[in-house]
Amino acid sequence: MNARTHKSGGRERQRGMVLVIVLWIVTLLAVMAGGFAYSMRVETRLATSTVERAQARALAEAGVAYAQAWQLDYESSRKAWPPNGDPHGWAFGGGRLRIEVINAHGLISLNSTGNEVLKALFAGIGLNPADQDRLVEKLLERRQPNQLSMSRPTTGLEPQGGQFESIEELQQIEGITPAIYRRIADKVTAFSNHFGVNPELASEDMLRALGLDERTAADYLAARAQAGSDGPPPAPPPQPAGGGAVFSGGRGNVYHITVVAETAAKTAVVVKAVVDLRIGMGKGQGTRILSWREGR
Repeated sequence: MNARTHKSGGRERQRGMVLVIVLWIVTLLAVMAGGFAYSMRVETRLATSTVERAQARALAEAGVAYAQAWQLDYESSRKAWPPNGDPHGWAFGGGRLRIEVINAHGLISLNSTGNEVLKALFAGIGLNPADQDRLVEKLLERRQPNQLSMSRPTTGLEPQGGQFESIEELQQIEGITPAIYRRIADKVTAFSNHFGVNPELASEDMLRALGLDERTAADYLAARAQAGSDGPPPAPPPQPAGGGAVFSGGRGNVYHITVVAETAAKTAVVVKAVVDLRIGMGKGQGTRILSWREGR
């Protein structure tokens, strides 16, 4: 091999190595560009999701305000939109909302309702008599002031006594399992002290839970709907057989509002709010948010 051939072979090898290096660089740049593009797509989706969720939350907040406006009007709250848990649809801001409003007197008060009503509630979700009595006893014990916590500092982890401040505190009671809690959470309130349940303000689910059979509940709801449009309220349904009085009258200022808001892109938000509407109570009185929970 002469010098010229040797030099030519060396240049060929150099060109081959340069080509390999260039190919590696191009491949690396392609991978980096692909990763950047994927990252941008993910960030775009996250940003879009954040915007959609913010829009759904804004719709839900509008739904809560809309429901309050109806309840602030006395005639509307009696005829057009009685606060008895019936669902109402509303199209607004390019989205759709499903709104339910129930006055607290259509629910069971955790802080003042007697043992007969509580027992009827536990019976209505299918618990046996022994479990009914046990849970009623535990709940009534929970309502008593905790003398131990009053006499010394606590860590905040001990079961507290006295008035319930939220329905979530039910989960601290021994025997209230997650399954039981889920079945009774929408039937109770911690923001009103009343006895019994006003059937004019109770949902069908509540009436059934308190012991009315399907036919009796349906007949009463039909009579209630008819009376709401053109007459006085119907006679209350019969008290459930085998127990004490569970139905009573009255209507308070506290309302439980549930709003399911869905945007045009199908992003949904659920808001459960409890509000105190001091209707006509004088200067300085108005709407007060007592509880606000969000979910999907």
